[in-house]
Amino acid sequence: MAYEPSFERTDVIDALCMEIAELVGMLSPQAPLSTSPTLRRELRIRTIYSSLVIEGNKLDESAVSAIIDGKRVLGDQRDILEVENARTAYDLIPELDPHSLEDLLRVHRVMMGGLVPDAGRFRSGNVGVFNGGTLIHAGTPAAYVPEVMGGLFEWVHATRMHPLIVSCIFHFEFEFCHPFSDGNGRMGRLWHTLLLSRWRPVLAWVPIESAIRRRQAGYYEALARSGAAGLCEDFVEFMLEAIREAILPYARPVSAADAERARALAFFRDNTRSTVAQLAQHLGCSKRSAERMVARLKEEGVLERQGSPRSGSWTVHVDHNSAHS
Repeated sequence: MAYEPSFERTDVIDALCMEIAELVGMLSPQAPLSTSPTLRRELRIRTIYSSLVIEGNKLDESAVSAIIDGKRVLGDQRDILEVENARTAYDLIPELDPHSLEDLLRVHRVMMGGLVPDAGRFRSGNVGVFNGGTLIHAGTPAAYVPEVMGGLFEWVHATRMHPLIVSCIFHFEFEFCHPFSDGNGRMGRLWHTLLLSRWRPVLAWVPIESAIRRRQAGYYEALARSGAAGLCEDFVEFMLEAIREAILPYARPVSAADAERARALAFFRDNTRSTVAQLAQHLGCSKRSAERMVARLKEEGVLERQGSPRSGSWTVHVDHNSAHS
């Protein structure tokens, strides 16, 4: 029987997805997040620091930065190795296939190499999810882990659900299964980022792990509530709120016109069979204004109508005129 998550969409989830899509649309190609290697490096450091602090790593952010720069740091050797491994693992994101179990095992081998004897392999014993000393959830029995993970990856590949929701469901189901003897938290967060980056590449750099760290108690509470209920809506809502929080500082439109343009493109990306009238309703403007905006976007080459007016669809193209290398 094919895997199917225990999940029901809610109005809150739909509203968060729409808001995040609009925020992502505001991530201007000229903005530092898209163009600045320095900012991307800082955000990657923050990501790695936050994900490891959640797991009990005692190094501060300046030490993590120094290690990533290749400098010698005084500290617990295991903590230092965790940072070095995480840096290498996150550097793999551009080349990973988010639907490949082999790539998952490969990243775990990198992330946990030298830290656990079974790095790169599913666990052979039973484990639990702990918050401190409190057991939140007992993981899937070891004998069933390969089958459960295989079904989860097949579902992620085949589903037509919104990528934001898919990434959150994956994160929950991954932690619920707890496929490895150690490193499940940091692997689940990295794979969540990987899935988001395949929806919108710029999200590879947004430090979602930092938002989770700031809400660490809520993270474990949402896992526990969803696990106890057998439904993952609570966790999906929590993660969508964390994603929104992480994106907000960088989603600053250059002008009101840029904001409206970004909202229009985000709308057509996620509603490919919508009408101009529906766009007008979404933007809160007249149909004539929406028609003018669509005409401009088509003229710029970033929006294309394919097929007939009644049954066709919209395609949003990369804006080469404003993108920087």
